[in-house]
Amino acid sequence: MPLDLSMMKPEPFPYPVMMRSALHPKSQPSREEGWCGRLGSVCGALQTLVRQCREKAERQKMVMTVLSVAGACAFGLVAVGVFWLAVEMDNSDLQASKSSCSIRP
Repeated sequence: MPLDLSMMKPEPFPYPVMMRSALHPKSQPSREEGWCGRLGSVCGALQTLVRQCREKAERQKMVMTVLSVAGACAFGLVAVGVFWLAVEMDNSDLQASKSSCSIRP
């Protein structure tokens, strides 16, 4: 004889059952917030990202300025050094060709 399950009635569960959606409700913005609440957080994140990019660009600009000034100073020192060396060599040649006992007329 086949078992007829339609006659069996389940016993009620003795504890209250909560649905998963009641345990972990999705965060829904209130009617007052609407899209402004969601967009506000997105805009805040974008503003933070833009501020960080600007700070990074300013640091890079400052580094480039410092390096440009250092390069210009180094070039100036080398140019002055070469000029000084040329003058000293020319002066040495002039002193060597000049006689020590020259008589003026």
